[in-house]
Amino acid sequence: MTLKEQLKKVSKENRAYFHYKFPDTRFDQSKEQKTEQEFLAYVGRKTMNGFTDWEKTLEYANLVALYLQSKQVDTLYKIYAVVEVKALEGDDKAIATLLKLNKEINLMIKGFSSIQDAEEDEDDLVM
Repeated sequence: MTLKEQLKKVSKENRAYFHYKFPDTRFDQSKEQKTEQEFLAYVGRKTMNGFTDWEKTLEYANLVALYLQSKQVDTLYKIYAVVEVKALEGDDKAIATLLKLNKEINLMIKGFSSIQDAEEDEDDLVM
């Protein structure tokens, strides 16, 4: 399940708070980040207490984990690009690292495939 899909399941206010807390998850990146007071006015609340309580829930923890997972993919891409350039220049350590990264990426793809297969099997059982 993706972060976007999970965010659809939470209340509008909690979703807005998550986007406030993690601005790079917002769809429209051209809009300026709201201040705390602007955010509170937007959601019609006087304090952040409800949101700070929500931060202690399993639901919020799951959303943060999905967010961090998406950041890992971005980071892996950036690392791969840097290592690839150095490997193509002949750097022995970079070549070894690139080969390890390729191996890890292939393992990830296998893992994703097995998860998708399991989800498809579950969908077949439901029908």
